[in-house]
Amino acid sequence: MEKNGVKVRIFNKDYNLKAKREDEEYLREVAKYVDDKIRKITALAPQREVEQIGILTCLNIADELYKLKEKNRKIKERIEQLIEKINREIK
Repeated sequence: MEKNGVKVRIFNKDYNLKAKREDEEYLREVAKYVDDKIRKITALAPQREVEQIGILTCLNIADELYKLKEKNRKIKERIEQLIEKINREIK
């Protein structure tokens, strides 16, 4: 599959990335999300250096990811329990 160049702007810096045509809008949305996170953290800690802002942003996004993964795991577990209950009831 051919990849196209996608230009995104994160924290006042342009990045030229490659993406499949169907993923271009998704990539732009992800870049905007990262940019928004960086700006929020910068507003809370304007005295921090850019590297520290980047690390804090990564930690913030990783925290969100892990919370969502745990929530997803619990939902899957609950679905499995319900399926088992349904199977017991129909037997």
